[in-house]
Amino acid sequence: MTYTVSMIGNALRGALAFFLLAAAPARAGADPSPTLWQERSFWDALLAARDKLARQQSDPMMIPVMKSVAGQIAQQVANLGQIGRYVKSQSDNLRFAYAQPDPRPSLATISDNLTTLTVGCDQIRQNLYYLTSRQRMASSQALPDQEMYRAGLLILGQIQALQLTLNQLYYDALAARGVADDNKWANDKFFAHKIAELMRSVVRVQDAVFSVYNAGYDLTMRCR
Repeated sequence: MTYTVSMIGNALRGALAFFLLAAAPARAGADPSPTLWQERSFWDALLAARDKLARQQSDPMMIPVMKSVAGQIAQQVANLGQIGRYVKSQSDNLRFAYAQPDPRPSLATISDNLTTLTVGCDQIRQNLYYLTSRQRMASSQALPDQEMYRAGLLILGQIQALQLTLNQLYYDALAARGVADDNKWANDKFFAHKIAELMRSVVRVQDAVFSVYNAGYDLTMRCR
């Protein structure tokens, strides 16, 4: 196995595993961050009654929750940026591997890296859907308020950074796939599948970004 690529693979798996554990959102009831009343109850009758009351009175934790959501989205931006840096490094790893007389050992390590990166993208997508649900729940209690509105703008700003980071990740993943496509002579069907899976996971994150943006926009406009 090529020493350089192996070191990169081990570092990638360790670092990515660490930030994925840190990034996974806690569920309602176990989340140490601020939560809305609705997030602490699962009785439909109580939720319906609270939604009616929310038309006159917002949850006192609304502003802390909105600021917490903005921070959680910012964390996803950082996570996505880290995945992007690792994806970009795979292009260099691939060029190095294809320059070897026998690229198979290096490609095996890169294949493991691609699997780890795919899992990372899927985790971020799930995190964003979780944050979408939190925003939808907050929207049911949103009232016109300048401080809430500013918190909503902060959320939208983080989503914009998230979209820009995803754009760069997509181009880096496309570049890595291009290097692999130019050297099909060395790739087996399993490696080609790993490249395709990574691209699919990156593209699927876009749906989650649209979802979290629509929820954030609706929440912000209700607070305007």
